[in-house]
Amino acid sequence: MNKLEELKKIIDSLNNFAIVSHTSPDGDSMGSILSLYNLLIDLNKNVDVFVEGQAPYKFSYLNGFYNMKNISQSNSRYDCLFVLDCGDEDRLGECKDLLNKTDIIINIDHHITNNSFGNINIIDAKASSVGEILFELYKNLNYKITNEIAECLYTSIVSDTGGFKFSNTSSKTMRIVADLIDTGISFTNIYYRIMDLKTLNGIKLISKVTSTLKIYLDGKVATMKLTKQMLEECQAKEDEAGELVNIVRDIESVEVGILIKEVDIDTYKISFRSKDYFDVKDIALKYGGGGHIKAAGCTIKNKSIDEIENELIDEIKKAWVKYNEWNN
Repeated sequence: MNKLEELKKIIDSLNNFAIVSHTSPDGDSMGSILSLYNLLIDLNKNVDVFVEGQAPYKFSYLNGFYNMKNISQSNSRYDCLFVLDCGDEDRLGECKDLLNKTDIIINIDHHITNNSFGNINIIDAKASSVGEILFELYKNLNYKITNEIAECLYTSIVSDTGGFKFSNTSSKTMRIVADLIDTGISFTNIYYRIMDLKTLNGIKLISKVTSTLKIYLDGKVATMKLTKQMLEECQAKEDEAGELVNIVRDIESVEVGILIKEVDIDTYKISFRSKDYFDVKDIALKYGGGGHIKAAGCTIKNKSIDEIENELIDEIKKAWVKYNEWNN
């Protein structure tokens, strides 16, 4: 029995499912988990979908958004747990406890660093997003993609391709998007909400964060910092800071953009983006993180924000020397 056959047997024969993704959910994770939630609900299954912390309100248009739960609301047991867009168990945060509440874990992801922790692992590092993987799974399993599911999958793909401008966008990606549009979704409105819509407080936050901009390596590397104090001063929500790292990377001369975000006392989340050739995943891996070649992240604790910035720049300088040696 191949993976597809196993997956269909599990979905068709079992009744009680849980779905979860990584902490600090983004558009791919939100779109993915809610697409699967809607699919299983349509199949008359009992489904709990979990998110740690506050789900980004910008995705509140997705069907099922207000049905998401936190880990304290979980049942004692589930027939099956789906883990989506999550490279390893630790990225589940408190929701990691769900792994102990089932005997069947289905791990669906597109991160090359995924450690295959599931009973069934469906990993496609060439896919633009988990939404792209799920679209193909639903089609191959002959499940109907409703308007609600299509909105979720479109959200997933638009988010992780940066509105189709990242290099992970392929002709296959666009063919899938065309099929999703053909279901009748309001694709231009969804695109606007994901890529362009900003609150006034969000604009104020962008102004503060860009004022911390620093340039290194003759303009090839740029950093910005975001503190909790900035969020408070601007009265902005944390999810409004999600795409700030792309602003750094989009500077003309910059190859690597870094956003250092304070999440707790002496705890910082680092987001890396590269434009063309630099593998930021390798830097993230050194700090227990992971991701993709051009988009990665990690968490660093027990250091000041300035110490972290200096250390990361030193690591990138070392990696740059190696890159130049390999390519000369």
